[in-house]
Amino acid sequence: MLSSGSLRHAATRAAIVLYLFLLPFSPAAEGVDPDRLTRDVVPLAQSVSLTLDPAQDGFSGTTRIDIDVTRASRSFRLHALGPVIASATLHDRTGHRTTLTPSTVEPKLGLVQLTAPAELPPGGYVLELGFTGQYARNSLGLYKTVNHGDAYLFTQFEANHARQAFPCWDEPGFKIPWQLTLTVPAGLEVVTNAAPAQESRSGTMKTVHFGRTPPMPSYLVALAVGPLEYVDVPGLAVPGRIVTPRGQTGLAGDIARISPEILARLEEYFGVPYPYAKLDQVAVPEFAFGGMENAGLITYLATLVLAEPGRASFGARRGMATLVAHEMAHMWFGDLVTMAWWDDLWLNESFASWMAAKIVMQTNPEYRLEISELDGTHHAMRTDALPSVRPVRRSLQAKDDPEQVIDELTYNKGQAILTMIESWIGPEKFRAAMRLYFQKHAWSNTTADDLWRAFGAATGEDIPALIRAFMETPGVPLVTVTPEGGDRLRLTQRRFTNLGATSAPGRWQVPVVLQWSVAGRVQRQRVLLRDESMSVELPGLARAEWLQPNADEAGYYRWSLAPALNARLARQAAALTPRERLGLLDNASALLNAGQLAGDEYLSLISAFAGDREPEVTGKVASQLGAVRANLVPAEQRETFNRFSHSLLRPALSRVGLQPVAGEPAHVAPLRTTLLGELGRQGRDPEVIALARDLAGRYLANRADVAPEMAGTTLGIAAYHGDAAFWETVRAAFESEKSPLHRSRLLGALGAFRDESVTARALDYALQGPLNSSEFMRIPQGLAGLPGRRAKVVDWAIQHHDAIKGRSPSIAYANLISLAEGDDPAVFERLRSFLLDPARRDPAADANITKATERMAQRALLRQKETANVLRFLDAWPGKPATDR
Repeated sequence: MLSSGSLRHAATRAAIVLYLFLLPFSPAAEGVDPDRLTRDVVPLAQSVSLTLDPAQDGFSGTTRIDIDVTRASRSFRLHALGPVIASATLHDRTGHRTTLTPSTVEPKLGLVQLTAPAELPPGGYVLELGFTGQYARNSLGLYKTVNHGDAYLFTQFEANHARQAFPCWDEPGFKIPWQLTLTVPAGLEVVTNAAPAQESRSGTMKTVHFGRTPPMPSYLVALAVGPLEYVDVPGLAVPGRIVTPRGQTGLAGDIARISPEILARLEEYFGVPYPYAKLDQVAVPEFAFGGMENAGLITYLATLVLAEPGRASFGARRGMATLVAHEMAHMWFGDLVTMAWWDDLWLNESFASWMAAKIVMQTNPEYRLEISELDGTHHAMRTDALPSVRPVRRSLQAKDDPEQVIDELTYNKGQAILTMIESWIGPEKFRAAMRLYFQKHAWSNTTADDLWRAFGAATGEDIPALIRAFMETPGVPLVTVTPEGGDRLRLTQRRFTNLGATSAPGRWQVPVVLQWSVAGRVQRQRVLLRDESMSVELPGLARAEWLQPNADEAGYYRWSLAPALNARLARQAAALTPRERLGLLDNASALLNAGQLAGDEYLSLISAFAGDREPEVTGKVASQLGAVRANLVPAEQRETFNRFSHSLLRPALSRVGLQPVAGEPAHVAPLRTTLLGELGRQGRDPEVIALARDLAGRYLANRADVAPEMAGTTLGIAAYHGDAAFWETVRAAFESEKSPLHRSRLLGALGAFRDESVTARALDYALQGPLNSSEFMRIPQGLAGLPGRRAKVVDWAIQHHDAIKGRSPSIAYANLISLAEGDDPAVFERLRSFLLDPARRDPAADANITKATERMAQRALLRQKETANVLRFLDAWPGKPATDR
């Protein structure tokens, strides 16, 4: 057990120097990557003083950095991308002052070299820098935003954005104490990672000196300035508050209520107390991500954590709990123990996602996260089937944008593999490995190898080899099950590929859990599939009613059964758990995409699940029907397909009811909204449309008059069928709305109008209206998904490319290609070619463009192969009107 108090003050200068030499550092990176900072000169602690006024466009500051020259040098490098260094001096232990000359050696990275008149002998020095800078306006670095007339300053420094605010060693391996001093207008509030230690005033300005932090990398430094307000959070292990923009403390009740239990559960699991002196959580009106794990000062996008009491939907409440648990888990994964370099970013994100799900399952079992989290796993598997996909753990150079690895593989695949490992070795051994890892590496940096060793030590098994294969090998395994006669079957593994993709090598240690039923008694057997193929004996298999190759859907692999076994399993699917039925459906979708299951067989299979009593299973069927319509049904046949889809989904809606009723299970709500959306848009169900228009009108008149579960969906359906006058009504409501929750719902509706006369107006509004950098692209993203609107959205994106790029956070701009990904290859190619033009090509976007191109090609091949099968199924459908035959 580590005492947070004793650890917090234990870092002496000598200890930090030793630590910086012992922390993991790739020799290849040091020798080959010239843009990585060396350890000839290392920081030991840094103090930053900033003069900040949100009413202005720029700022000034000074920084004092204790450094150690470990090797005689005349010059050394640090980062400053944006701040202009006006002065640079170095003080040695005797007080001698040396003026340094700054020069930029790599402008894109902000690599700055400081050069002394003569060689600096090894030893301790103090580096002092004076600088000025401009506030960013794209939610990255030190940025300015205006919310309802009030100006604020916030920060987002992960991954490489601290260098945009002040000069520093901006790499995760340099983990040092920090201390901030901020001078701001006297009427404003200011918060940072540490609590205030001292405050003074001079005229209209005040200066707040904050306490010294424990060691942390630059990307975790954070601050907020503005007319902020506070809600105390009682029950935490340390002092804590919810920090909101002006006038929004009344919306913080939900996050304040759930935070203490989440933090307590995390402390209990890790066996390590919360490692920081306070826990403030800030709701930010303009933010590039959902949340950020700044040590002691977590930041969130306000729309995800602020809501009027009782007005958040089931999905919003579940999302809030998961987000808060994820960011709090980072206080251990990522903050207390930090990756040495960005190629191990998954150590942060995979574990935080896995831990969040585990904690929320305990605090809020009604959210059924053990079922809903499979959506993320299956999404990762679909991406993992693409030919260009790279491993979760991948090598990055300093010139690479670390945000390129912030994707569904880093989060969801990593989480799924950890879930699989925990299921395989057992929760207690898994937890023992985690505790060993934190006890050994607290306040330091690690690589994946450190974690592998912890698993090996805690289990006594070769778990490291199992995990390494999944984390360092791209793709997802396909386990094929073939009967060999009697009670024996053969398991064969290879890399799963979609239709038309070239088979690629891949070998894993796959922890397969087979289950089968004999005379109604379910049996299980664990098999570690190390080789390409192996024979397995299952007692009673010859008499089994069914066989399922992925018990509890715990394994990260696809599976394929011999046709007879597959048919038998489908007939007996009611015997499976909800997770297993969801797995069966998603696996069938994967086999369709691989060309191993015909379109008519696929539709027959998923149709049988439309009446499933578990809401998540029926919701899965609805989404799969939508995918078939979008990818395999020609435009002239979509009316027939919509009638077929309606025949399956309308009874499900009748079963759950058009509107919530008292006493119904909370987890029914997401299914209802899914069905309403499908039937109200493409299905054009008159009763659903009438209901949506009625509720939308009532919602616009009085937000409290419509159940939270119904508001967003019915507003979107009414918009889909609305005209220009209704668009103006929604726009006016959006501009006057101050609640982040309601503002988000109204913004979503502004991009949901199918009326052609609204499209140009809505697109113009995206760039010219009062929308911030985290809002404006929601309108074109919504319009691109509407029938017949994608081409216009792509033309708009090309015409306004520079403005879009200038306003977008880099991670959002890198996914601009998603606007063109649909059923029109010519439209897609227009935007793809435009973005890949050398004049504007952005390397950070290349991976997304490549993946989108592969998905488009795969859809085209699948359409050629399976459209006839889908149409044959529709032609044989008993409900097809005679006029369509």
